[in-house]
Amino acid sequence: MKKLVIFLGILIVISLIAFVFNAVFLKEKSIASGVFYIKRGENVLQISANLKNQGYITNQLSFVYQTIISRNFKKLKSGKYQIKEGQKYNELINKFSLGQILPSEISIIPGKTIKDIANVLSSAYLFKRDDFLNKALYPDKNVLDKFVFLSDKPEGEGLEGYLFPDNYLVDSSGNIDDLQIQILSNFNNKLTQDLRDEIKGQNRTIFEIVTMASMLEKEVKSYKDKQIVSGILWKRADNHLPLQVDSTLLYFQTSLHPSVLEKDVDSEYNTYKYAGLPKGPICNPSLESIKAAIYSENTEYWFYLSAPSGQTIYAKTLGQHLINKAKYLSN
Repeated sequence: MKKLVIFLGILIVISLIAFVFNAVFLKEKSIASGVFYIKRGENVLQISANLKNQGYITNQLSFVYQTIISRNFKKLKSGKYQIKEGQKYNELINKFSLGQILPSEISIIPGKTIKDIANVLSSAYLFKRDDFLNKALYPDKNVLDKFVFLSDKPEGEGLEGYLFPDNYLVDSSGNIDDLQIQILSNFNNKLTQDLRDEIKGQNRTIFEIVTMASMLEKEVKSYKDKQIVSGILWKRADNHLPLQVDSTLLYFQTSLHPSVLEKDVDSEYNTYKYAGLPKGPICNPSLESIKAAIYSENTEYWFYLSAPSGQTIYAKTLGQHLINKAKYLSN
């Protein structure tokens, strides 16, 4: 009988504690409005700590407790969330567990590389940098098979050059394959049948055009200059001459301070050491640069340089080019 009384007493105490916890904790509300990010891999303790540190909640223990009793301890999803002042903790937990996220807009700027894009996605808490980079370098077959324009891409080449510059709405609850398909679909739409027919008529591949366009994107600014430089580089490539494009030197260097002076490095991207096009695209070019690679302008020029002012200076002979270098590039 005594044991039963003790047991009932313990049960009553536990019930009272639970009642007090629920009565107090379930009334807890957010104290601020704003956008809150849950990063991939964060657990409830990290999430609750971030909510408190960023001024959205005052009681971390209450948030954790309610997450446990609602059985959402392992269900909180990464993403970008809108929090409104006065929302109960259980409402926030429900939002996080259902993944009611805000889409994030990212911008791919012409001339950016897959490394740059990976950094943008990481900064927006959408995907881990290395996860996106790995998928861009080694895309899944189910992604590649969806797009005919990738069929002439050499095996082993990644998606550099094909991640079309534009603004994209990204759902962080999605996966990297979905984002790649969204971006590649945009490339597919922009590369019209007329452009594809012109490329085929020139007996070139889309991969070669994108590679050329990526250099034009990095080398010169105006469409007219891009067309002229395109003509120069195609002429040099078709005659098996080194293109001598500085921007290709910068692409493969991994140091914090890459230099165009490192012209002897053994790399298939080194257009000073090896003739013809580099191994592949060196950035993701704009439609303007792609069109300039297709519709190049044939001139008598064989050389060009970019002056510090941004002006592109052309030369017909090596002698003229050396004079231009001394005039415009000497310190």
